[in-house]
This record gives sequence, structure tokens and C-alpha cells, in this order.
Amino acid sequence: MAVIVGLTVSDWPQGSLRGFWNQHAFLAGSLSSVLFLALGATLVEEWIARRDEARLRLVILVACGALARAPLAQRRVMWFALNGGHLIEDADFRLDPEAANRIRAILARHDLAELKENEVINGVAVPPGTASRISVLAADPEWAQTAYDLLRGCSHGFRVITARWAALLTGTDTSAAILEEIALQSEQLTQVQVRLLPVARGRVTEFQPEEINELGGLWRREFANSIALDEALTQLSGKRGADWVTDGRNLLEATDLEALRAREPMGEGRPMRLYT
Repeated sequence: MAVIVGLTVSDWPQGSLRGFWNQHAFLAGSLSSVLFLALGATLVEEWIARRDEARLRLVILVACGALARAPLAQRRVMWFALNGGHLIEDADFRLDPEAANRIRAILARHDLAELKENEVINGVAVPPGTASRISVLAADPEWAQTAYDLLRGCSHGFRVITARWAALLTGTDTSAAILEEIALQSEQLTQVQVRLLPVARGRVTEFQPEEINELGGLWRREFANSIALDEALTQLSGKRGADWVTDGRNLLEATDLEALRAREPMGEGRPMRLYT
């Protein structure tokens, strides 16, 4: 732009360089063509950059909507493993009918009533305490095995969805942060599986009391994180308003619900999960 201004000034009717340009018409024409091409290329590059930015924003919106299915499925699987009821499935998160029947039989064996998510979400029932149910169910090796298998399937679904979108979500800091949150959630879900593994694989016959307490804490944290992450990703997808909250909040225990309500609004640098 500075070059164009300089050449314009030099071509002023009373300018001392006007004679030079008159005597070198070929040079003047060539230079003007080059400048025209440079200006055109700059404008085209700017247009392409804006178009690509708009496309990338669209990709991020669509990806967030798709990725939100992973923590939503995790929430449903973890709820079902503790409380039974009805599990809503999709193509990437299937429930083995035999595993579902085992969970229901185990709950009945321990006199634990099944509780559907919708009953709690709609206020018909209150969420049961995670610690109290874990303390009963963790003493049953069959439950440890079945819960491990359910969570392993959920982790596989996480990896499938993440791999599907990872190549398209490395272009911006925002999209990279989304991938990082998904990866951390999947990793921490694996930690719950690891706690179940010794009993699930028959290496030991039962958990120690401190191990049951640790498992209950991890389970509760990951369940709360699944709800927070689902909410954050859905907000970023544009499908809901920025202030939208999931009705899955009603499944949280009081302290977790209070922590989620008190959390800062969605913004740059704020973790999408409730507990890091």
C-alpha cells in the first residue's frame, strides 16, 4: 500500500518524476500491472482466509455437537451400572443385553431398587448416594466385572468419536482445548476401570475398605465431569443458548450440583470439566 501511495505522488502533474514515467512507459505499465496483481492477490488471500475461518468455525460447532455424545453416553452408562433403569443407546455406545440383565440381577440380589434417570430428572425421585451404592456393589465380584466391561465399552466409544474428529480439530487453540478436555475425560474414566480391574479379573476376591472409598470418589467425580463436559460441548455447538444447562444436573448429588452452579461462566481458559 505504501508503494502505491508513493507511486501516485510521483505521478502528480507537477511532480519532478512525471517526466521519468513518460519516458519509460513500458516500465510504468509493467510496474502498474505487478502492483495490480499484488493488490488483487492480497484481497483474494484475505477473502480465502475469512472463508476458511468461517468453515473452521462451522467444523468446530459440528464437532462439539458430535463429541458431546461421548460424555452423555458415559453419564448414562455410569448411571445404569449403579442404578439400572433404561439406558438410551446410539451407534457408538451399545449396551450388551447380557450385561444389562446381569446389572438388574445384581441390584435385585442386593435389594437395591432400580431407578430410571428420567424419574430423577423429572423430580419423581431423588438421586441415591453414590458412596452407599458403591459400598454394597463393590463387594460383589460379578458387579465389578460387569461394571468394568460397561466402562471399557464406553472408553472405546470415546476413542472412536475422538479419532473421527481429531484431524479436523487441530487448527485453533479452541479446538485443541476441546480435544484435550475429551482426552482427559477418557483418561480419567480409564482410572475408574483400573480400580475395578483387580476384582474384575479375579486377581483379588474383594476390595479393601479404603479401595472402596477411593472407587466411590473417582466414580462420583467422573460422573459429575461427564455432565459438566456434555453441557459445555453442547453450549459450544450452538445447538443451545450460551446459558443452557442440561437436565442431567438433576442427577448430581447436592455438593456436585452446587459446585457446578457456582462455576464461572464458559470462557477462554476455563476447564470444561467440573473437577480437574
